[in-house]
Amino acid sequence: MSFLLKWLRPGTTANVGLRPHRDVTLALAYDDAYARVLEAIDTTLGANVTIDDRRGGTIEAGFGVINSERVRVTLERAGEASTLARVEAFYAAGASVPPKSRAVEALADALEAGVAP
Repeated sequence: MSFLLKWLRPGTTANVGLRPHRDVTLALAYDDAYARVLEAIDTTLGANVTIDDRRGGTIEAGFGVINSERVRVTLERAGEASTLARVEAFYAAGASVPPKSRAVEALADALEAGVAP
């Protein structure tokens, strides 16, 4: 049993698989919410959109530096006039993942404040 505890390292695995993220509910229809997220990425972060998949509900943006942080927003219809947006930070393999991301916080704050396209 002690072998398993040493191997699993319970003291270090609490954050395995977690990335900085925030969930935001937008009081907009899906297409309007999608446009708002694209505009907020450009105006708030100044990031370059690398994945723009309206049908799949995924937007990913980067900052032009190799192995830098990327931001991904996934959108899900929650009703006719409501859309759920999850804003997540992604990092290169092996990179240290901080508990919070300034980019995630800034984008989520802008979406909650109602930055209009």
